[in-house]
Amino acid sequence: MTDYLELAELADKIYAIAEEDIEKLAEILDELEPGIRDELLHSDFMNAFQVFYYAFRELPTELGEERLILQPATAVGQGVLVEEHDLLELHFTETDGVPAMLATDGETVIRTFTGRGAYGRAVAFSDGYEP
Repeated sequence: MTDYLELAELADKIYAIAEEDIEKLAEILDELEPGIRDELLHSDFMNAFQVFYYAFRELPTELGEERLILQPATAVGQGVLVEEHDLLELHFTETDGVPAMLATDGETVIRTFTGRGAYGRAVAFSDGYEP
């Protein structure tokens, strides 16, 4: 496990290089040693939007992005509401290192999507969902 201060300094360096470019941030994270990258992705040095983009390489709606930005990366494990889409809520979460989009009715998980394209598939599913 990396020392807290070292991780903070690394995060600062990464943000200085990436500036506000989420694609560049993801590219920098790709180049890190996996253990260090995982520590950053599960720390309060990153927000849920950065983890979302790193996991799926997709952008949510503007509202979804704002919601994710306001949540720390550590909240992803419990699930973060990205948006309400038609009759379903779409939540971003991670279980055992696997990022996922959950389509729920607010109480029950109806369907889980993982891997690249998960967000788009969750949105498409919610568009055609009929209880």
